[in-house]
Amino acid sequence: MKMRWIRTLPVFLVCFLAALPAAADVSFVREIAPILLKRCTGCHGERANLGGYRTHTYQNLMRMGASGQAVVVPGKPNASRLFRLITAQAEAVRMPRSDEPLSAVQIELLRKWILEGAKFDGSDPTTPLKSLSGPRVHPAAPAVYRVPVPVLALAFKPGGQELAVGGYHEVTLWNPATGALLRRLQHLPQRIQALAFSRDGKQLLVGGGTPGEYGEVALVDPATGERTKVLDTFSDIVLSAAFSPDGKRIVAGGADAGVRAYETESGKRLWVSNIHADWVTSVCFSSDGKFVASASRDMTVKIHEAQDGALFTTYNGHNRQIGAHRGAAPVYAVRFDPASDLAYSAGGGKWIQVWDPIKAKAESGDAGDMEERFAKDGHARYIAHGFQQDVYALAVRDGQLFAASADGALKQFDLSTLQPVRTYSGYRDWVFTLDYDAASHRVAGGSYGGEVRVWDTQTGRPLAAFQAQPGALSNPIGTL
Repeated sequence: MKMRWIRTLPVFLVCFLAALPAAADVSFVREIAPILLKRCTGCHGERANLGGYRTHTYQNLMRMGASGQAVVVPGKPNASRLFRLITAQAEAVRMPRSDEPLSAVQIELLRKWILEGAKFDGSDPTTPLKSLSGPRVHPAAPAVYRVPVPVLALAFKPGGQELAVGGYHEVTLWNPATGALLRRLQHLPQRIQALAFSRDGKQLLVGGGTPGEYGEVALVDPATGERTKVLDTFSDIVLSAAFSPDGKRIVAGGADAGVRAYETESGKRLWVSNIHADWVTSVCFSSDGKFVASASRDMTVKIHEAQDGALFTTYNGHNRQIGAHRGAAPVYAVRFDPASDLAYSAGGGKWIQVWDPIKAKAESGDAGDMEERFAKDGHARYIAHGFQQDVYALAVRDGQLFAASADGALKQFDLSTLQPVRTYSGYRDWVFTLDYDAASHRVAGGSYGGEVRVWDTQTGRPLAAFQAQPGALSNPIGTL
């Protein structure tokens, strides 16, 4: 008798819930999206579309699948193929296939949502379900790092007296002259991939997330660590973020292959661009604020109109197939020279490329004349950087260009001559990030092994070298 009661419990719950007095409408964002995300998107999601059907956005959920039948019919659960499949008795038919059935509570929520009109209560029906739930509440960072974590982002506070370094669920602030830890800004995304200070140093732009799962771009008070404004959440990790020259706008891009722009003061999203075919690895504004550049693993740099995100031109110099500077490689970094309209980009390959977006547009064409165009010398110039491996970061200020490489070193170049000035070495692992503060003449780089090194760029003298490893007994690295 007892076992029979347990077997009939799901039916009992369905009947009980259906008989309850009318309550508030079922929320797609709060109640339906989490069910779909956990139980459906593995087979019918962004990367998998069994049966020609995807459920990773509301827009896709409401489309017909390969069967040609309406998957969701607003107001009619029994006419909705989705509801019939999740309630099917035969295991060969029931969804999710080869998995536990949905609970009675989940089934009733879906039934009621469809009955109420299958309404969407979010702001954008094309937004991935991963991003609908809003900003996450992040845990505190570990009190003590047992091992160093990769340093994937760092930034000087204007004036060069403090250095922000990305950690695990936190950003740490250090004295760049001594390597002393100043404070820890916690409860931030798991991995920090982008850092930038506002011009007055009162706001810290933080981008990051959890690879393949969640991305976030936020403004943080660097004095208190308060996350004052979460600008947006993403379906994958944010890899780059930047302020406009006047500080009034922000741009971000990441592993979802998209680029988004925001108004700094209000946090309002201004536009979204999804024209890259792979990760967006680096974003920045032009010196006059008219353009946004986005570099990608798809071997291109896209130039967008900063006002509305419209494509201005595509720079294909990193995908040249013939000529003296031939090669095809992903682009990991793009920066504009604040003193000019020139762009500098690098990644795989042997050169840092110097080019003008206006001239790049004039030289662009279609695939039919690509070989003819590339056979001719264009306006771009090339800096042979001398690294043996990929370049991951660039900084361009004060007539100087700095590059960080998987070789485990930084290099400095003079922009007037495009010739090398000096090499900053000593790292034991790939260098993924760097920043240069012109006021203090300091350059800093961070490595995959957790090392941070700081130099005086006028003399080449090392200032500090430490492991960004809070709680460790000894942070300094050997002798300078």
